[in-house]
Amino acid sequence: SGKVLFMRVFIAIIVLIFSFQSWTKADDIKDFEIEGMSIGDSALDFFSLSHIKSNSWDDYSGGKYIRVQNDELSFFKTYDAVDFHYKADDKNYIIQNISGVIFYDNNIKDCYSKMDSIIVEISKNLNYISKSSKQTSEFSEDKKSKWTDVSFKLKSGYIYVTCYDYSKESGGQDNLKVSLDNEEINQWFVSLN
Repeated sequence: SGKVLFMRVFIAIIVLIFSFQSWTKADDIKDFEIEGMSIGDSALDFFSLSHIKSNSWDDYSGGKYIRVQNDELSFFKTYDAVDFHYKADDKNYIIQNISGVIFYDNNIKDCYSKMDSIIVEISKNLNYISKSSKQTSEFSEDKKSKWTDVSFKLKSGYIYVTCYDYSKESGGQDNLKVSLDNEEINQWFVSLN
């Protein structure tokens, strides 16, 4: 356990500081933290059961996973919001996916700039298996809204860096999202599309 803590790489640092001295090239998705939380942690170590329940969303019509949305909590130092998923039948609320979100109201250019900086640092400092090219896609329900992302495949999961550029009509809030997925939930997300 002490070794795992020693090996953890802080995604928050990637967002805020883009010059690294020397650190081990991490390659396990559980080595990363967003606001102190990692995949495999129990959400109960960070949130009360009532908070988890009152901020849960079953976005998938009785699906396998439940999303918990956490906006602007006092212990967040880097992100405006942190969302995570847990298995619907898991009474330990083990985090399977976690995303840090920074809002960019009417300032998508800064989002793209921050995204590019994060991608460069991840590319230089992580042992990843593969990296996707940067792609921009439109939302099927709103062709004026789009997202741009890059993904990194690690030995035990994925890191996604995404900018969401919403149209005024959609009412969505432009944002940067850094997401960590374990292998199982990533395959499940892919199966939904």
